[in-house]
Amino acid sequence: MKHQKDLSFYTLLTVILGICAFLNSCSDDNSKKRDPLKGLADSSSQFEKPSINNVITFPAAHAPHKTYQQEWWYLTANLKTEDGQSLATQWTLFRRGVEQKHWYFAHAALADSKQHLSAFRNAREKLAHVTINTQPFLAEIDDWRWQSSGDLLPAKLSYGSIVKGSIIKRSTVKGSVENNSAINVNPNQDDIPVEDGYWHVNLNLNSEIPFFLQGEKGFSKKHHTLNIASHYYSQPFIDVSGEVYWQGKLQKVTGKAWLDREWGSQMLADDQEGWDWFSLRLNEDTALMVYRIRSDQQDYVYGSLMQSNGEIQTLSASEIKLTERSKTSSAYPQSFSIEIAKEGIKLDVNVVNNKQIMRFGIEYFEGMVTFSGSHEGDGFLEMTGYR
Repeated sequence: MKHQKDLSFYTLLTVILGICAFLNSCSDDNSKKRDPLKGLADSSSQFEKPSINNVITFPAAHAPHKTYQQEWWYLTANLKTEDGQSLATQWTLFRRGVEQKHWYFAHAALADSKQHLSAFRNAREKLAHVTINTQPFLAEIDDWRWQSSGDLLPAKLSYGSIVKGSIIKRSTVKGSVENNSAINVNPNQDDIPVEDGYWHVNLNLNSEIPFFLQGEKGFSKKHHTLNIASHYYSQPFIDVSGEVYWQGKLQKVTGKAWLDREWGSQMLADDQEGWDWFSLRLNEDTALMVYRIRSDQQDYVYGSLMQSNGEIQTLSASEIKLTERSKTSSAYPQSFSIEIAKEGIKLDVNVVNNKQIMRFGIEYFEGMVTFSGSHEGDGFLEMTGYR
């Protein structure tokens, strides 16, 4: 549906469902109550629909688009600690329009190969708990903050869970990276056990590569025949540095992040059941994005190859062979194969930690994967609609 972006288009969809349930704004139809994903098939004439004639310009595209029913700023990152441990993190901010009101929700998570911890924020502008400004870009919801020195990047991003104890300057925390921000820690305790559920992320995000417009110049279709689409752009080449508080200690990290920015109104059709979304870095210069919206009639599949020189190549459904390979006791598949024969791409994609499940409103999987075959590397996978 990350969204963990929140979700890429798909992470957002999961959040929308939770919002619908929370606000009682979804249909009373019994089948929709049993299957909350069907709430996304509802189309409202109150909000604007994406059009292929719309032109996406920057930096205006980074700002909220309140004439549309929903939108999101979605970031995932694959990180490495100084001792070589692999971590994965997700941060997603969503807006959902309900009549004349606008609700903001945010999801975030941090995981390694065995554990997965997540947190949630919600707010409304009128209550002064959320702020989104441009020039420079700022997205703040409660204590979570994306602060850019310019349009969107470079930026500093800070988020995490709540812990009892004082807020003290990070410079007083042993092993911290010097900066001017603060972090929630217990000043009377050097190490907070991981089972206490406390974690925090502070990242520096940098990229000088242009944004990539998905679909047809940013008009991204979601159905074969119906007028269901979004406006959608990505940035898969973001350099990351910073630190995380994880497993009871501050750890410096480096890595790569992937940003998806999307807005639209109606998001699914009645025949569509869920989705699988892959963001994979094939090498330093090439990123592959593939999504499949599963249907009881005909799946909708889209893909793109993005190069660090700013070029993007759209992949048609006929060029992409996506196959589910295995499940465990979990309802979610644990591995897939992706083949794009004309590009010499043949990948075995495997979930690293099957606990990477978000449960805010509805349940969805948002987590790190590794892949091997014609290319080797890591990335993210988002899945929803499985039972």
